Amino acid sequence: MPDMVKRRRKIGNATIMWATVGLVVAIVLGIVLGAILISSGPQKAHFGDTSPGVLSELENVPASVFNTVGVTSPLTKVTGLSEAKNQPPLTATVGSKKLPEALFVGADYCPYCAATRWGIIVGLSRFGTFNGLFNMLSSATDVAPNTPTFSFVGKIPSDVVTYTSKYLVFTPYETLTRNQTPLMTPPASVDNLLTLYDTVQGQTGGIPFMDMNNHWLVQGTEFDPSILGGVTRDSIAAGLTNPASPVTEAIIATANYVSAGICDMTKSQPTSVCHSSGVQAAAKAMKIKL
Repeated sequence: MPDMVKRRRKIGNATIMWATVGLVVAIVLGIVLGAILISSGPQKAHFGDTSPGVLSELENVPASVFNTVGVTSPLTKVTGLSEAKNQPPLTATVGSKKLPEALFVGADYCPYCAATRWGIIVGLSRFGTFNGLFNMLSSATDVAPNTPTFSFVGKIPSDVVTYTSKYLVFTPYETLTRNQTPLMTPPASVDNLLTLYDTVQGQTGGIPFMDMNNHWLVQGTEFDPSILGGVTRDSIAAGLTNPASPVTEAIIATANYVSAGICDMTKSQPTSVCHSSGVQAAAKAMKIKL
């Protein structure tokens, strides 16, 4: 399993060239300003909103695919999940109702987050709906460069994807942009959980990280992001109906593991998901009784 250490790199200042003719000045200035926005900003505008078609494919994976794959993917490892103990449950209040909460901490540049986010999104989609997602590619200069993925935050840090469910609350944080400039700052309570659990697990504080009700954790990547190289976001999403695809196997096995962790926090609701054979296989591997 790769070491998922948070990395923060400095970006050098760009050199701006000015032309002498008014028209050329305007053109060059526009190009330079656009380059600055792309190189130092979140880049959500560059990659755009996720299409309704792709979102639908993520949210409507056939039950037969989940059950056929189970956790048989040779690329996905249950060691990426662990059990947290002796901590109070995470909860959030929605209206007058208190629901269990799941947290996610990742970053747009991170290729391991890029891979794991697929399974998390597919898994969460079995319990609720996203109002939309943002297309993202992992860093062009990291391992598994330009891994196709999604982001939970838009053009500005306050433009966060919303997730609606009657079973749980999902709260995501994307800490750095694709170019590793600051994006979202998790509250101290979330950073404390990340530090606490990584210390418990003998790790060094890393992403991706998902905390399901302070009970089940995703720590590090669930599969090698390089398997997503050379394929498009659209083709990956369209392939989620094919349980024989190695890419689909990796994503769906991850989704089943995440689903089992969520079922543990929702008291096995909905039963159509939590009692399915794919989730039961994941629960057995994780030693969860649903």
